[in-house]
Amino acid sequence: MYETDSHHPRNIGRSGAHCNFEKGKDYSHMKKAIIALATMLALSGTAMAAEIPTDVTVQNLNGTQQYIQTYTVTPDQDPYELISDSFDYEGYTYTYATIIKEELRTEDAVKQTEVVVVESDSKDLEAVLALLSPTIDYAANGYAGTLSLDHTSIVTEAAGYTSKSYTVSETKEIGNLPTNDMSYVPSTTIKDGKTLSLAGVTWQVQATSLVGDALVPSQYMAVATYTAKSSYSAATGYLTTATYEGEVIRDQVDSITYTITYVGEEVSPESSNESTLGQTVLNTLQNPFVIVGIIAVILVVALAVFLLRRRNLRLAEEQELTDQESEDEVHES
Repeated sequence: MYETDSHHPRNIGRSGAHCNFEKGKDYSHMKKAIIALATMLALSGTAMAAEIPTDVTVQNLNGTQQYIQTYTVTPDQDPYELISDSFDYEGYTYTYATIIKEELRTEDAVKQTEVVVVESDSKDLEAVLALLSPTIDYAANGYAGTLSLDHTSIVTEAAGYTSKSYTVSETKEIGNLPTNDMSYVPSTTIKDGKTLSLAGVTWQVQATSLVGDALVPSQYMAVATYTAKSSYSAATGYLTTATYEGEVIRDQVDSITYTITYVGEEVSPESSNESTLGQTVLNTLQNPFVIVGIIAVILVVALAVFLLRRRNLRLAEEQELTDQESEDEVHES
């Protein structure tokens, strides 16, 4: 048996919960770099959370120092969230002055058709046209416009049918009858293919003759009336379908441009020197390209640390395996 060395890499691996940095080496420079980059990442995250100006102009107009920011944002953006508090920049302290709003609008025109149905008691075209307006207004899904009636699309149909009854009648005269006997009058007759029944008879005297001293009828005519019930289908009303068509337009705001102007006052050299470093860092972090660069550097450093930790872990495992083999050989001896 042998005594274990407290400084042996194997024991370091066990007591350090697999801490794979080599003992004795100075990693302070790496720690400082990671802390600095983490701080920059936090600052860049704050900058990226806000809207980034699409344009920045610094100018002196008629003796007035101006710092002008231009933002192009969606219509739901609160413009007051774009306004900054007072800030220092290149020897001037700037405060908010004005904000100007400019809407970017677009028009989208499409063909639109609308079907209209009206009810009427008649299918007469004039009666139907009286119920149809020449034009109608359209407004839906942000589109608006006027649609015109397409006269070729008008179609009128019965809304439904009902059964109605009526009486068919026919009158016949049967003359030159010797008497007013009903046997001379037929009980039925035919009209338009329909059988009608005898409903009544009226007798008329057509001629007389002298019998003794009195004139008596010698010839009669029967006026017979025939009737029958019949039915037919009648429309209960009419439905007219018509199509209106035309071009409708949607006028919408796609984006809004806000121009924010800050007015600057020159600061004293003492105050300027105190804020130069902080303002320089702030202005740098407001640059989107700088933000992207910082993130890229952080990712590269994180990858390097990850690879270094994996390498140290592999070396520690190999060393532990070698020590275990050496220990086994000592036990065997």
